[in-house]
Amino acid sequence: MIVLVPSWFFGFDSAMYILSAAIGFLVSFNAFRLYSMTSKQSHFYLYASFAALSMGLLILGITTVFNIMLSSASVIHNSTSWADDFGFWIYYTSSIFAYGLLVAMYLPEKMRFPIFLPLWDTGFPYFQILSLFLLSYVVFKSALNYSLNRNANTLLVMMAFSLIGAYHLLSLFTSLNALVYVFAQASLLAGFVSLLVMLRRVNKV
Repeated sequence: MIVLVPSWFFGFDSAMYILSAAIGFLVSFNAFRLYSMTSKQSHFYLYASFAALSMGLLILGITTVFNIMLSSASVIHNSTSWADDFGFWIYYTSSIFAYGLLVAMYLPEKMRFPIFLPLWDTGFPYFQILSLFLLSYVVFKSALNYSLNRNANTLLVMMAFSLIGAYHLLSLFTSLNALVYVFAQASLLAGFVSLLVMLRRVNKV
């Protein structure tokens, strides 16, 4: 699948991956603080999912920077994209695992079970579609929670998961226009920020 990236944005996407990872680790830290106070399994799933997702984003950011450095330095190598490819596979695996935990977080207590996800060929379009499938349930449940309990926190949660879902949806259409890629990255970052704001609000109570 062809991904169009604006020339002026080349390299900035790596920085956004790393920034998203940093915000994700803050989300995970605040979720862990909440879990330490409540001991609720749902809070543990939130902590673990964003820890895994942030680890994947951090590795993806580092490997893409490494690939850019190799390319710009004109280093002779059989394949300068090997690190970038490996970074994406780590990100794919950690993301699917993280979204599986988020699905488990919204399942009723009696229906929760350990998440074992098969590692089949999750190439770019398949990964985005599978991520959308898992996140669609998470977005639906967060929207349902907001409709039943309208407040700033439930709105922020719904916005966060909707924006993360929008990132995967937009990523499917990056071959149509280069700006779609920019909007996708901004959507992911905004989703992480929204969830971090909610957790900071909850932990201050």
